[in-house]
Amino acid sequence: MSPQPGDYLVRATGDDVTPLTPADIETGARAIQVWPAAADGDIVRDGTLFNLLIVSRWDPAMLGAEAQGYAAEGVVAQSVICTHSACEVTDWAEDLQVLECPCHLSRFDPRFNGAVVQGPATRRLPALALAMDGERIVVAQPFDSRVGGDVTE
Repeated sequence: MSPQPGDYLVRATGDDVTPLTPADIETGARAIQVWPAAADGDIVRDGTLFNLLIVSRWDPAMLGAEAQGYAAEGVVAQSVICTHSACEVTDWAEDLQVLECPCHLSRFDPRFNGAVVQGPATRRLPALALAMDGERIVVAQPFDSRVGGDVTE
């Protein structure tokens, strides 16, 4: 099942399923990978890479207008699946503070809801709107576009 409203976020590495808070994510630093976890139990939605998210935190003034509407205390989330050929976006171009796909070097800006800043990808990374539930970051709305690549080889 894809991320659902009310799901909280947990780190993708290790066994810790403690819900993430904004304080767990360093502002302006390299993005981290997370899984959504069902709000009504301890079910982590890690059965498909299509649910894997890349999350970063920014000073809200650094976010584009659309991203501000998706952010929870400056935290934004996009799919980790590149929209070009469905590779996993794992790299971080530190000098530009953008995400980079290692397969074909597409770059995406998390401050602008995963906008493409360098192709060959032509479509931005799908984003999730986030909200706060007390101290926890939760999913507010499903992905805003289709997750997956556009090129089939």
